[in-house]
Amino acid sequence: MSLRIRQDEVARGATRGHNIWLDRFDVVERVVHWTTAILMLVLLATGAILYIPSLSIAVGHRAAVAGIHVFGGIALLLPLALGVAGPWRQRLLRDLRRLDCWSAADWEWFRRPGRRLGLARGKFNGGQKAEAAFVAGGMVVMLASGVIMGYAPARWIYWQQGATLVHDCGFVALGIGIAVHIYYGLTRPEQLRSMLTGRIPRSWAAKNAPVWAEEAESGQP
Repeated sequence: MSLRIRQDEVARGATRGHNIWLDRFDVVERVVHWTTAILMLVLLATGAILYIPSLSIAVGHRAAVAGIHVFGGIALLLPLALGVAGPWRQRLLRDLRRLDCWSAADWEWFRRPGRRLGLARGKFNGGQKAEAAFVAGGMVVMLASGVIMGYAPARWIYWQQGATLVHDCGFVALGIGIAVHIYYGLTRPEQLRSMLTGRIPRSWAAKNAPVWAEEAESGQP
């Protein structure tokens, strides 16, 4: 059966109202996503307070803000680590592998922004994979540079200066990246709801992720 025929069948099933939802994210994936998102926002907010003098003066309590920032940085990778450490990790690991696996359709997603519906896309498109790679890399860089800034011995002064520059630039880059992520999330209600409820309409999957829709219809998580 061709992908186009399968896509049309999924769309017709959604129209008839029969089994119109597909399971997209399980509880573990949603908890990991939202706890990581909250920690990231806390880090961006406290980082802005620490680095912008006017905010620092307005908020005060610099030592407490710095403590929250350090604690949030240490805890940032904890949700993902717990998510992949237990027996509940199956779907999370599968989606992490999907995010790390690029297909021709993902590259075409960037080349033809006006004609994306015809692409044989999987669960995640090229933009989502690029965003995930950027955020994951940024988290590691920020954690490493933060550790050097705060805990390196005094003789590493040049390393600390370099780490401070990297941390500052990473703060700006991640702030922009997270703002873009939030914007796209708010402008795509079906995908946002799927990260809240775990489900997404079959009609959406047939149009936007036909390869994954076919996998989900065949019983693959």
